[in-house]
Amino acid sequence: MFVLGSGVATLNLSAMGDESCSEVSSSSPLTSPGALSPPALVSVGVNVGMSPPTSLASSDIGEVDLDFWDLDLNSPSPPHGMASIASTNALLLNPRAMASPSDTSSLSGRDDMSPPSSVSNYSADSFGDLKKKKGPIPRQQEELCLVCGDRASGYHYNALTCEGCKGFFRRSITKNAVYQCKYGGNCEMDMYMRRKCQECRLKKCLGVGMRPECVVPESQCVVKREQKKLRDKDKKDYPSQGSPLAEEKAIPTSPMSAGARSNIKPLTREQEELINTLVYYQEQFEQPTEADIKKIRFNFDGEDTSDMRFRHITGMTILTVQLIVEFSKQLPGFGTLQREDQITLLKACSSEVMMLRAARFYDAKTDCIVFGNTLPYTQTSYEFAGLGDSSQILFRFCRNLCKMKVDNAEYALLSAIIISSERPNLKELQKVEKLQEIYLDALKAYVCNQKFPRPGMLFAKLLNVLTELRTLGNLNSEVCFSLKLKNKRLPPFLAEIWDVAGC
Repeated sequence: MFVLGSGVATLNLSAMGDESCSEVSSSSPLTSPGALSPPALVSVGVNVGMSPPTSLASSDIGEVDLDFWDLDLNSPSPPHGMASIASTNALLLNPRAMASPSDTSSLSGRDDMSPPSSVSNYSADSFGDLKKKKGPIPRQQEELCLVCGDRASGYHYNALTCEGCKGFFRRSITKNAVYQCKYGGNCEMDMYMRRKCQECRLKKCLGVGMRPECVVPESQCVVKREQKKLRDKDKKDYPSQGSPLAEEKAIPTSPMSAGARSNIKPLTREQEELINTLVYYQEQFEQPTEADIKKIRFNFDGEDTSDMRFRHITGMTILTVQLIVEFSKQLPGFGTLQREDQITLLKACSSEVMMLRAARFYDAKTDCIVFGNTLPYTQTSYEFAGLGDSSQILFRFCRNLCKMKVDNAEYALLSAIIISSERPNLKELQKVEKLQEIYLDALKAYVCNQKFPRPGMLFAKLLNVLTELRTLGNLNSEVCFSLKLKNKRLPPFLAEIWDVAGC
């Protein structure tokens, strides 16, 4: 699933008004309004690595080959207008053209940050449809499980498999299972042998492309269970309108009483500085420059084909991944991680952060994702490019998140939490977990001090968003895998980043 760009919708932008879902602020969320100033270094127990922002220099971003990209996170950025060249093994991105921290005139945000507000109109069950199967698998190929040959039920964890192999793979990954083959380690897998040799079955799962990082971690499953408990508790404590106890136990609409608020710990100075830093760099690396957009803009007059729109989507996606990488480089503590772990985190998080950014750019009045502050993309645009099923789920996610009225600081903190999430094959897992804990604590403190009534419920819903984003990230992998069935080729750069070689 690509979240950015296809052809530009035929819309009157001047009529869009100011009713965007989540307005991007040009001021710090924790200071007085005005020009955004460079954030101070954040003292949260980790170092802050900041590299000077620079410019892209690809001549044809839509067809870029990874061999011509310097993906180095830690080295200084090249001078403005110069491209860097390195091998594909580096897997870090070319620096992004943005204003210097002191230049606030080029910040491409919207008007004002959305004020803290209630989320009582938002239902935690509204994401439930995402958990359903992704619909019938394409008919272009025989519907057989790539692992055992049984009847396939769809794409699971990036491969076409049956329900049995899907469940086996999920259990093996979540339990870190270690199996041992009794027959020499080269069993030919079929519906009979899948029950006899688990080691060879797991090898076959990995061999056909099933990805461990697509499995939702147990920690996020715990979050969902806790969130469900809160919902059940609310049903008991707060009866629906019209019930005998409704008036007696109605949910308060005014801010919490002074006594209740006195039990909430205020944001620490370090947390305030951390949030200001994240919001600042979120806005710095939010939108590509007009020059970058022109490099991938096609002339749709006369030949507005599905393939041209698909190439436009992939070009926009490459620009967005670059911005996500540059934002990640500024995260306090990210630069202290091992290079291999930085690469692992970036490859795993990019699609999830893109989904979150799509919701941030969603405009409720026009039902469009507004990219570059001027280019609206409708669900129809995605469908014309051949991404219909995924676009329906993406737009549903955007609408649901819009109802929550997530503000700038929450978007920035959610992005940081996603980037520092647990992923397979991390060399310093505890260090990454500690980094994420800092962002989680800051999000909880921010919500408890800004959002009333019932901030605890909102915090649980924000954590639930992380789980839904993991599901959307998995769907993106399935869409990439199915592209070859539609005779569409993913650019080498994105295929390498998302580990979908051959698409």
